[in-house]
Amino acid sequence: MPPRNLALDNLRALAMLAGVLFHAALAHSPLMQPFFPTADAAQLPWLDAVLWPLHLVRVPLFFVLAGYFAAHTLARRGLGGLMRDRARRLLVPLLLGVPLLHLVMGAVVQQAVIHVQQPSPLLRWLREAQASGQPLPPPGTGHLWFLYYLLLFTLLIWVARQLLAPAVAAWLQRLPLRAWLLGLPLLLAPALASVSAPHPAPESLLPQFWALVSYGGFFVFGYLAGPHLAALMRARVLGLLLAAGGLACAAFLLLLWPVRAQAGLLMGLASACASVWLTLALLGLGQRLLNCSHALLRHLADASYWIYLVHLPVLFALQFAWMDQPWPGFIKLPLAVLATLTIGLLSFEMGVRRGALGRWLLGRSPRPQAVA
Repeated sequence: MPPRNLALDNLRALAMLAGVLFHAALAHSPLMQPFFPTADAAQLPWLDAVLWPLHLVRVPLFFVLAGYFAAHTLARRGLGGLMRDRARRLLVPLLLGVPLLHLVMGAVVQQAVIHVQQPSPLLRWLREAQASGQPLPPPGTGHLWFLYYLLLFTLLIWVARQLLAPAVAAWLQRLPLRAWLLGLPLLLAPALASVSAPHPAPESLLPQFWALVSYGGFFVFGYLAGPHLAALMRARVLGLLLAAGGLACAAFLLLLWPVRAQAGLLMGLASACASVWLTLALLGLGQRLLNCSHALLRHLADASYWIYLVHLPVLFALQFAWMDQPWPGFIKLPLAVLATLTIGLLSFEMGVRRGALGRWLLGRSPRPQAVA
């Protein structure tokens, strides 16, 4: 059994922490201004050109790494061990976290509805809907939707092992990397073509077809990707080509979005190519740069899951608190990110890391800090 890949552990942590940046930036995104609760009057016109290419990579990268670590856990603990581990780390946080999230987020948003003087369009609509007695949208999974889909993909592993011969998985693992580079975008394109772009978070309690196919495809690649990881790390020229091709597709999408944000095969194919190629480029780059045991990276890797679980109510409370302030967006955005990360890290260090909750979330005792 190969040792756990330290670089991918660190890369997964950065992918989760990038979610804090992404959600904070949505408040200043011109594209999301009509739809996001904390949309601020201080918009950053250039932000969408950075934000949406990041969106095409951040979640796919996370699901690739989730698939890889699922295969690692399966090889180390067996199918029963994998199911027990995922029940503890995914099912329990989902069952407890979604109701708590709705309670806390409901209280945070209600305070904003009452007190914010310059509300976002969505906050203004909520205020008017409450005043007129209109029904509100049904609850979903919120930003914890990824737990729901990871559970579904874990069940997919169990089903596949019951129904498919081991030779099928072996054949898929023997596929050359170029087959994934070309075949995975073609597989994902129809699913992404069925949803508007930028594609929304699949927060509904009913699984979304496009998300099952898209994120499931990345998860399956990660599950089978072990033989290709070393090749991605060594192939610097391939990494540059993938990055260039992915950025070109992302730039093409930026040209399309202002005039045609609806679903379509061209949009779906460009999104699929950008996601797959940029994700694989980052897998190679991350293995080269993050294969180190630094105290800060170890701490972030341990804390990242907790921070992501709790960050959204904290972030919304902060952004609502200064929504009426006339500060520019380039002040509000980094302030929101740094304050949210600080609160998340402090809460992890003081209340989670060395206690039962930390052992439950991490599946082990916390790693000791390096001696200075």
